[in-house]
Amino acid sequence: MHLLIVHHEAEIGIALQGMIQEYTAHTVDCVATDNAALEWAGQAAECVLLLTQLESEGVDGLTMAGSLGERFPGLHTFFLPSYPVDAQRLEVANTKIFPEPIDGERLLQAIERTASALAGPDLFQIIDLLQMCCLSGKSGGVQLVVGADAGVVYLRNGELRHAETQHARGLEAIYEMLRWGHAEFAYDAHAGPAEQSIDIGWDAALIEVVMREREEQALRPGAAGSEISAAMLPPEPDLTGQEFGTYVVGPKLTESFWDKVYQAEQTSIGRPVVLHVLRSSLRESAERAQEFLDTASANANIRHPAILPVYEAGEYEGTYFYAREFVIGRTLYEIKARGHTIPETTALRVVRAIAEALAHLDDHGIMHAPLRLSRIFITPNDECRLADVAVSSPGMAQLPPAQSEIQMIGRILIPMTKATAIPGSGRVLTLIHRMQTSGENAIVTWSDLAQEAKKLAPIVGPPPVLLSPKKTGVLDKVKLWGKRG
Repeated sequence: MHLLIVHHEAEIGIALQGMIQEYTAHTVDCVATDNAALEWAGQAAECVLLLTQLESEGVDGLTMAGSLGERFPGLHTFFLPSYPVDAQRLEVANTKIFPEPIDGERLLQAIERTASALAGPDLFQIIDLLQMCCLSGKSGGVQLVVGADAGVVYLRNGELRHAETQHARGLEAIYEMLRWGHAEFAYDAHAGPAEQSIDIGWDAALIEVVMREREEQALRPGAAGSEISAAMLPPEPDLTGQEFGTYVVGPKLTESFWDKVYQAEQTSIGRPVVLHVLRSSLRESAERAQEFLDTASANANIRHPAILPVYEAGEYEGTYFYAREFVIGRTLYEIKARGHTIPETTALRVVRAIAEALAHLDDHGIMHAPLRLSRIFITPNDECRLADVAVSSPGMAQLPPAQSEIQMIGRILIPMTKATAIPGSGRVLTLIHRMQTSGENAIVTWSDLAQEAKKLAPIVGPPPVLLSPKKTGVLDKVKLWGKRG
């Protein structure tokens, strides 16, 4: 196999060349600029693998990959960007992108994988490719193709600005592309979007879609593990046991790209809460801090029985936070992941609560985040509550139509809904089946689904009355719910 290295720093290029020649049987040449690479290509009989800097003096790796690909059909490419490896927020197992310092062992393994799969196209993991373009400050359009599927992502100065496929746009389009896995790509530095559908930071956007896919992948029987992992989040001070304004902070519940989440008590009124604290690494960015507070404000201004309210948001000694209600119970994600089932009565309450809550948001012009099973909560008395539903940024919002989410909830509930002998239970299962359908009989809006669920309300009756958790002591036996990343 014949390889070409394009690296402006001769010392590094020659070192890579020597390493590959020492540990493999491949032929390797090395040049320092794009012009030298094109001159080399005019004389070479073959080139199977190109290892090129992404960008340097005299080197434009994305353009060079396209030019040499026309000269050598079937060419595979590895990119060597100049940003440090610890700048990456997401790590891909079988990457073709090697930031500095270059991991020689990992590079050699990737070369041998490529040598054993030369018949295939030059595919890149989509999230890996987008992260590289963002960290490198690229502008333009990245077109992605997988078989009959195609999409395009537009960037400006390293930030994602718009994405679209045949079926979706914005973050929803990137989520669809993530499910494709690997794709061929073409880059046009001069392309620009006709609209802006993403207005949050690139890292928040990519981590959001990866976490969403990971959650849904865990629910698919026999699904392979994700090859994408979140990079280690920067260490954060642990507030457990400390006083934080009017709160006494308890144990950490979870953490995400945005925040650390704690159990806490609002001592001024003796109220237990869930406390979200913005990560210290994001506090220096006024834009990120405002996004965090705007999201808290969007949830605080909702009044609906199925949506957990935010009580307070603000700043304490330079740290941004918000506090919200907590509930006891399990999320749909936990129930599904553990293989448990719920009776039709509970399933109907879930359907009705979700539909009425999101119809309420639609009626009031409030944007909502894509539905996550880890944010749909079922209490011990079979009430359904939703957390962290509203978003302030269109870039984080679920775009219409609602039918795709209705179908998703139907697909999730069918296998976990247990049939019982109560009168009319078959009508509940019929409704859940109908949620998955398309065509004339499809349910396409949350308000329509809420009306259909309401018609069946007499079947399930009111939820059972339980004693207060404080009176039963159950608070001491269960963990509190916190936002998952």
